[in-house]
Amino acid sequence: MTTLVFFHGWGASGRVWEPQAAAFGDRMPVMTPTAPVWEAGWLAEYLRGLDLQECLLVGWSLGGMLLMEALSRLTAPPPNGLVLVGVAPVFARRPDYPWGQPVAVVRAMRQALAKNSPQVLAEFAQQCLAPDEAAFASQAREAFAVPAAAGNLTAGLDYLLQGDLRPLLPLLPAGAVVIQGQADRIVDPAQGRFLQEHLPGARLHLLPAAGHLPFLTQAAAFNGILETCLNMAS
Repeated sequence: MTTLVFFHGWGASGRVWEPQAAAFGDRMPVMTPTAPVWEAGWLAEYLRGLDLQECLLVGWSLGGMLLMEALSRLTAPPPNGLVLVGVAPVFARRPDYPWGQPVAVVRAMRQALAKNSPQVLAEFAQQCLAPDEAAFASQAREAFAVPAAAGNLTAGLDYLLQGDLRPLLPLLPAGAVVIQGQADRIVDPAQGRFLQEHLPGARLHLLPAAGHLPFLTQAAAFNGILETCLNMAS
């Protein structure tokens, strides 16, 4: 039986996957760990404790970046499936990579965390929604409402500022599924297309009018893609 394993993004926790746990948990094991640190080493150790050939791994945003880095370190057989949701191979803009967030914006968030981390998280939750997703504002705020240590939040932003996973992409398991909101203001849709072009045999699903939380705002479409992945993995 396939086990679904979900990895959350910056500022959130494993609770963000509650809709998916409810949708799939009556048919298969569903794991939604909360990352204690934003380090690929921790995630690699977590993966070593799983039978990856029986797992469909789902990584969102920073969790997806760490998942890619962790998988590149493993020598074990690859997972039964890999799904990347709103994931950037390079989050912060660089001279040779124009699709990332401006470095100044990420640094400003980092500075603001020391003064008022709840406000930073609330503003980030709003930015995660596309313009047509205002009806999900309360759910988005709730997704980032679990208190997190300011140091851990800062470490996550440091990873986003420094991380460049482009050299690792050819080393990752073939056949990854990339889910990307077409109206994502956090991770530009061009990032999803870059992953499709540079991950071996990757498939891209662009969700119209979706922002950075498609598993929440377009849960039916998102879960339908996961269902297809599970059927292919069985």
